[in-house]
Parts: sequence; C-alpha cells; structure tokens
Amino acid sequence: MTSPPSRWLPAAWSALPDRSKEIVSRRAEGETLAVIGDDIGVTRERVRQLEKQARKLIVSAQEIHEPELLTRLLEHMGEQVLLSDEQVEEVIGSAPAAAVDLVLRQLGFERSMIASGGREGFWSREPSALESRLKSLVDLMPLPDDEAHIAAESLKIPAEVRWWTLLPARYRVTLTDLGWVRTSRTTRDRAYLWLRSQGEPRSSKEIAEAAGASEHATRENMRRDHAFAQVRPEGTWALVDWRVEGADNRYSNALEVVVEVLRDLGPLEANDLRVECQRRYPVTGWRITQCLSSNLIGQNDAGLYDLVERGAVPVEDREPHRPAHIQASGDVVGVEVPVSHDVVRGSGIPVNRWLTWYLGLRTSPSTRYFQMQQGASELVVRRGTSNAQLSSLRTGALAVGAVEGCRLVLLLHLNDDTAELRHVCEPSACVARTQ
Repeated sequence: MTSPPSRWLPAAWSALPDRSKEIVSRRAEGETLAVIGDDIGVTRERVRQLEKQARKLIVSAQEIHEPELLTRLLEHMGEQVLLSDEQVEEVIGSAPAAAVDLVLRQLGFERSMIASGGREGFWSREPSALESRLKSLVDLMPLPDDEAHIAAESLKIPAEVRWWTLLPARYRVTLTDLGWVRTSRTTRDRAYLWLRSQGEPRSSKEIAEAAGASEHATRENMRRDHAFAQVRPEGTWALVDWRVEGADNRYSNALEVVVEVLRDLGPLEANDLRVECQRRYPVTGWRITQCLSSNLIGQNDAGLYDLVERGAVPVEDREPHRPAHIQASGDVVGVEVPVSHDVVRGSGIPVNRWLTWYLGLRTSPSTRYFQMQQGASELVVRRGTSNAQLSSLRTGALAVGAVEGCRLVLLLHLNDDTAELRHVCEPSACVARTQ
C-alpha cells in the first residue's frame, strides 16, 4: 500500500521569499533570465543566483524529508514511458506547479511537449525511449482508431495520453473517417483501410473513390506497396494478407519483371518483351523501356534483348533532349535549381536525364561524385532505371544563404569533379534577403 504523501514540498515552497517564488515560477514557464531581471529590477546574473538558491533549498528539503523520492516515482511509473501529473501528485502530494517542476527536473525528468509546442500533463525520464515507442506505433499504421489506442497501450503508452500530439513532425499522423493514416501517405493508407473494411477484392475505381484520389494515382500507389496485390485475371485488388487465389505481389519493381521474363523465355524482341512484362505486371510500356538501359539487360548479336549474364551487351542511353535549365560548355555544366522543401531538408531531387547522359552515366545504376566547394560536403549524381537525381544540396544551399523559394545555379566542373553553388536570386525578389 502506498504511504500518504508528506507536506514537505509545500512547506519548503512557503519558506521561499516571494521574489524567489516568482523567479522559479517564471523560469518553469520558459522565461529568460534577462526578461525576468528587467521586470523585477535586478541583473540577469542576480536572477540566476536567486534561482540557484531556491533550487538548493528545495532539493535539500527533498533529500532530508524524502530521499527515496526517485525510487518511489519510478515504481509508480512501472513499465510505462510517461508519468502523469496525477501520478506525481499521488507520490509527492499537492504542491505548487513550479515547485513540482523544479523537483522533477532535478531528478532527471522532462516535460513531454506536444507538436504545437505546448505542454502535456506528463513527464518522461527517457525521451529517446518515448520517441522509440511512438515510432513503433506509427510503423503499425494505418490502423482503425480503436486498434491504434490498443496498440499504444501495448507499447506501454498510458491510455490517457494523447499520443498523437507528442509525435515529432517526421512521424505525423492524421485521424480520418476510416482511421489513423500517415500524413505523408494519406491516399495509400486510406485505400488500405477502406479495402480492409470491405473484406474482399475491389476494383481500383472503387478504392480510388474511397481514398479520395484519381484511379491512376491509386493504382500506381497500390502497385508500389507490398501490402496490396492485384487479382488476375479480373484485375481487382486485394490485401496480401488475405492470400486470395490469383493475387500476385511478388515483384517490387518493373526491372525484376524484365529480368524474370528474359530468364524464363530467353532473348526477345522489344515489343514481345514489353507485352509479356505488362501481362505479368501492370506497368506502362515506357517504364519497361526505361528498364532496358539497366546494366543487367543488353542486346545479343541478333539484336534481341537478353541478360548481360548470358553475354548480351548493355545498351547505353541515346542523347535525350536537353532542357533549357541545363547548359554545358566544355568541362563545365550549369543546372538551375529552385530551392524546394526537398532541398532544404536534404532529400534527393530529380534531375533531367540529359545531365546524366552528358556526365557519361548512360546505363543504370551508375553514380558520379563531386566535391562541393561550399559546406565541404559531397554531391552525388545518380542514374537509376526510372529516374535520375542529385543529392544532397542542403549544406551547400545553407552555405550560400539560400532558403526555400530561392534560386540557385549548380556548376559542375568535370575536369576535377568539383561543384559549386551560386545564389542567383534578384536582390529585390530574394526570399532570403526579405525575411
């Protein structure tokens, strides 16, 4: 049986001078030493000293009257990753919030923060453990609302915690009429939840209407997601977990299909290869054509497509049309790059394949590296079967003072494999200069 809390903390708080109470309370709310000092007419350093003295008095009282407080709090917490204000009060007793804040922080606890920057009524002693469990919960998405809460409890997140408010931005989820979906994959997750609720295969048109997207986009999303499978020959869609007869989801991309067809049937004309690949896998003819530039695929002496492992010679890209935003002069290539959200966060950005062709990356996969002159980072130009991309420009963009909405020119020096970024916004229209 838990012993009743003593009154040591309210007594210790009452013993503090009023000015010290004000300082501790305002510091608990996040106010700076300088602001508090200006308000009460003392220096920033004096505020710090008074706060330190108050903390020392409270901590001394805790060590005298309740030296086992941390042990009791952890026992109350159990296997859960959060400790509620109500649980804290059961152990410590009723006391001013600022006094409780001071004691718990001294014992290594931190306030949990919601995504909007406010505070929840919970404490955590291992923020990394909390984030790990929140990530595990998001990894289970999409889920109906009731199942999401059950999953949260199974991860030892207290039932009363509004866990969705604690998620970092990269794990954001949204509650829809169908259940919880990942914000970055809303359409795909809605399709999954609706199809699951039906319990049997449905057409891509029906799924698209429920997901709130076009039929083409929905079909492409399902094709790329291992959770879905197309049922042949009728062409409906099912969930892989259903084990529906005729549902096939063994391919993760179009290249796997091309390789398997050639391995099964031997050398083929381009049109015969396309037809057989599309029969096995719902993808456009253009996507099959892109795969023919893979270093796994080539042509034999008779001009038929076959596998390189059987002696076929890889087929290099023909020169594509050069877009206006890429210019080249000898050993220097310039690429105009708008600073998008992907650039700012360090993601790879797509680039026209004329650039990779000019750099000699004419089969896939192939890569070329450039040393950035700004930010001491490395730029990677990568050629894949379905796209080409640059990664990463974030460090260089920050080094030249660019922000989202600015315009850059990337100069690639082919003679020494170096690269530089130039900030080319008009000064009067530059987002960075007008902020």
